[in-house]
Amino acid sequence: MRKSAHAPSLSSEENVRSLQPRNSPYWNILEFCRHIGLQKQASGKLYWMARVRRLDGGYSQTRLGPHRMVHNDGLTYKQALRRAKDWFTEPDVLATASEPYSKGVNSRLYYTKSETRFTVGDAMHSFVEWKRIAAARTYFETTLSLINHHIIPRLGHLPVEDLSQSIFTQFCIDVLETAPKRGRANQESRVRVGDLDHERLRKRKKTLNTVIGLLRTAIEMSWENGDVESELYWRRLRRVPHADSPRQFFLTRAQAKRLIASCRPDLALLVQGALYTGCRVSELARLRARNVGGHVFGIYVEPMKSYRGRYVVLPDEGMTFFLDQIENLGDEDLVFRMSSGRSWSGCHKHLFKVAVRRAGLPEGFVFHGLRHTYASQLVQAGTPLAMIAKQLGHTNTDTVSRTYGHLCCDGLESEISRRFAPLQMAMGDPRLKRLRDTLQSKAEPQWSWPRRNRSKASGELVSLLREREDELR
Repeated sequence: MRKSAHAPSLSSEENVRSLQPRNSPYWNILEFCRHIGLQKQASGKLYWMARVRRLDGGYSQTRLGPHRMVHNDGLTYKQALRRAKDWFTEPDVLATASEPYSKGVNSRLYYTKSETRFTVGDAMHSFVEWKRIAAARTYFETTLSLINHHIIPRLGHLPVEDLSQSIFTQFCIDVLETAPKRGRANQESRVRVGDLDHERLRKRKKTLNTVIGLLRTAIEMSWENGDVESELYWRRLRRVPHADSPRQFFLTRAQAKRLIASCRPDLALLVQGALYTGCRVSELARLRARNVGGHVFGIYVEPMKSYRGRYVVLPDEGMTFFLDQIENLGDEDLVFRMSSGRSWSGCHKHLFKVAVRRAGLPEGFVFHGLRHTYASQLVQAGTPLAMIAKQLGHTNTDTVSRTYGHLCCDGLESEISRRFAPLQMAMGDPRLKRLRDTLQSKAEPQWSWPRRNRSKASGELVSLLREREDELR
């Protein structure tokens, strides 16, 4: 059964009147795997519907009764909701239905405070409650997910003073060998460090360092608050040496034009918006008309990933594009919408994948790659890293330098050649072209071990990782 688009709240009669007649019902999520719906027929008839997701991945649905708005003996929303819940609990439905789970992102730490000794879980509890009020919502949710997935199950009930180096090393190995968890999808099986390929090892080390940072900060806060006696409890938790791999693929202008031509019209506008601004898809999806050309020659991106909003300055072409998009829009209207009128909320992914395939681009290229394309273009054009960081919304240049720093060489070479006054006139040397071609053909280093390791980390885990990376060379 084909999934139908989710509708505005069906509890509002005004929303129901605005729905267009169609064969498939409109659905609202009650819980994941449990929906209430409304079928609006061309004849004007309205029927309440309910559906459940089955264990085999399909859906079972039933008609609950007519809507009171067009049938005198019909059901109100509350009556339809009660009837839907009764149907969900029928034995025949339960026998084939998937287990429901709540809407929204979890905001609870899976740990109950200890009444005896001060544990790692107690430290994480205090840390989480502080982050709940101090951090941006998306950062808090991501942080909490990592803590619940990695730290609490392995270390939650361990007294902080018992967190020895051997226990910490085993914890690090467990995190490295544990596959990432994506939503409620089935998790992949554990893979030994020695069997991880380079790319997976690089990503796991990055995740591990994030988790170690959370653990270390939480115990440091506990020490500052007087809950633990020694600062050694957090100082001895060292991150593993790791260097982020620089971005290797981004679109040329020709590829960007080909991608736009391969998109359906509504997606093409979203892609152009990303290429002009370097914004994330979530930022573009929330952009409203009042944020275009308000205070700067560009757009204002409202706070989302952090508490800081930012202005993104646009070139003339980009400003013209955005002014075209807000023509005849009200201040609160969204700049980018799907052709159906719905807002973009994750719906772009499969459409973008189809466009990438049509454009003949690498299969793994995702929408976020447009942000990297924007940044790489500015870097290669010699734009100061501080300006690029400001456009992207980073607090400093570290991330930009780490991710795109290898591209600075192109701009530097061009600038030196242009500025250097020759000592003597000479014809073009063919060796120069051969050298440039040779250098450009060399791939960037593929190892995630930093060139200069200033970390003091040592011991069994570091030796294991170093041996593994040596094997991959």
